[in-house]
Amino acid sequence: MRPLPSASALVVRGDRVLLVRRGREPEPEAWSLPAGLVRYGETVEQAAARETLEETGIRIAIRDLLGVYDLLAEAYHYVVICFLAEPLGGRVRPGPDVEDARWLRLEELKGIELMSITRAALRDAGLLPEEG
Repeated sequence: MRPLPSASALVVRGDRVLLVRRGREPEPEAWSLPAGLVRYGETVEQAAARETLEETGIRIAIRDLLGVYDLLAEAYHYVVICFLAEPLGGRVRPGPDVEDARWLRLEELKGIELMSITRAALRDAGLLPEEG
């Protein structure tokens, strides 16, 4: 079995970040950035934009590469390429692959369960303090 390429987007609007809760593996109860597998013939930027629209109803513009993260467990290995993005429009609504989607205030992030690589991406973007 090989690692699977995945793309995600950190979408920020003012003091809020766009997050989803999948309700299934990996980390089913945690909130995460919109993300999904890269399809054959699709760029990682296109995948990040498509997955964000499918999962949240929000159209985005990719601005920059934020980082690359490994999501590893016994049953899976995803290589997640994460981009900084800005919202272009749309109304937030959960897509068929997620249980919930919403804009959450940065201060709300301290009190919710975040997926491990989402927490790392938010830290890398300077939106969450380093743990110490």
